[in-house]
Amino acid sequence: MNATSRGALVLACLSLCTAMLHAQPAPFDPALDPARRAEIIDGVLARLEAHYVYPETALAMSAAVRARAQAGAYNAITDARVLADTLTAHLRAVSHDKHLSVQVSPRPIPEAAADPATDPELKARREMQMRFMNYGFEELRHLKGNVGYLKLKGFAPADGDGAREAVAQAMGFLSRTDALIIDLRDNQGGEPAMVQLLASYFFGETPVHLNSLYWRPDDRTEEFWTHATLDGPRYGPDRPVYVLTSRRTFSAAEEFSYDLQQQGRATIVGETTGGGAHPGDVERVTEYVGVWVPSGRAINPVSGTNWEGVGVVPDVAVGEEKAFDAAYRAAIEALLARATHPALIRSYEMHLQELDARSDKP
Repeated sequence: MNATSRGALVLACLSLCTAMLHAQPAPFDPALDPARRAEIIDGVLARLEAHYVYPETALAMSAAVRARAQAGAYNAITDARVLADTLTAHLRAVSHDKHLSVQVSPRPIPEAAADPATDPELKARREMQMRFMNYGFEELRHLKGNVGYLKLKGFAPADGDGAREAVAQAMGFLSRTDALIIDLRDNQGGEPAMVQLLASYFFGETPVHLNSLYWRPDDRTEEFWTHATLDGPRYGPDRPVYVLTSRRTFSAAEEFSYDLQQQGRATIVGETTGGGAHPGDVERVTEYVGVWVPSGRAINPVSGTNWEGVGVVPDVAVGEEKAFDAAYRAAIEALLARATHPALIRSYEMHLQELDARSDKP
């Protein structure tokens, strides 16, 4: 597993898509015979036992699945896709780890994960895909009261010029606002390096320890600190920031929310998030079957723990459909409390009256 892939707090399907981009098309036959079914089960369990972040949990998962297999629970399954879904459910029943999944690819999975840093073709394809998605930056708005709004759909890889430029341009647009709402309600993850980069804009130049990732395979802890220098203007440590969350908010989006919450830098508004704090990567089992193995865990320097299984608990708990209005109101109230000029005070009071009369989200 290379450093780039090990650092990815991404949904399993995104990693598998990367592998598929690099592979050549080939026919896929989902039919299973007993030997192939046993090969998949044994291969999945072997990889979990070798690399899953908690060895004792890996052994418990293995014992549970082998007991089911011995009892004939999988004998009637003749489709690889059904077996993958069934194994995923049984493994999660023991681990409760939402990152863990068994996956079937319609194309061959490479023997070894390709590294975009050393594979120019893969790097170009990934950059094209990220550019097509605008690096996750879906919407920027300037709201009444000089409040900014950013909707981010994913945390793209941050190692390219395009990604850094996208962040710098977005933060440039937002740099003159007095408060900011960051919408992660539809964000299901991405790269911790992008979490690190974007979060850096909300602190000063002195580096702040945001998060650490412990990796079981090489017994290593990787630290993530805010950057001392940035390509765009800092939002700084003082202006109010609100992060919107939903039950769909997952993985790297949870890390961003949790990091800022634990540092006292942002107010989280919305619903408790999905609860996935174990990064990892897809490991090849057979030509068309892989298993996403969560091989690491987040360790927050403030709490000493993470959000795995419990999610990020919001500071202001409201349904996702009410999160924007709640955050917008909180932002205006915070700015009103700081205001000294009569014209600003009147303006904020008027905005609060308008919010009392509205029910639509953006």
